[in-house]
This record gives sequence, C-alpha cells and structure tokens, in this order.
Amino acid sequence: MSDQCDALLERLELFLDGECASDAEQVIEQHLQDCPPCLHRADFERRLRELVATKCRDSAPAGLVDGIMSRLQLS
Repeated sequence: MSDQCDALLERLELFLDGECASDAEQVIEQHLQDCPPCLHRADFERRLRELVATKCRDSAPAGLVDGIMSRLQLS
C-alpha cells in the first residue's frame, strides 16, 4: 500500500458517509478508480454497512433499556 492508500483509508468512513468536502471526494473517487485494493476495501465497507443496516432493525426487548439504566444508576 502506498501513502495515498493510507490517506484514503483514513478518510474512507467520511467518504462513505458523504461527509467529505467535494474536492476530497473527487480525489478519493479518482484514487478508487486507479487502485483495485482500495476499491475492494471501499466496496466491502459499503456492503458491510448495507448488511448491518438491513439486519439490525430489531428494537431492544421490552424492559431491556430500563434494566440497563437501573443497573447503571446503581453503580
């Protein structure tokens, strides 16, 4: 991996969240077009996010939040 790859990976989360400045976003998109390993990593992160978003929609069982809050207040 190059220094450019390291720099991209540091900003990948912001990029995937759509929170990069437009100039940084263009730099990252260009790097992803030219670097298969970073593109693979970005695709993996996107798929992982999609999987978590679709599988983690259940709400906590009734009483769980209250039970945790009660225990936190005791400690």
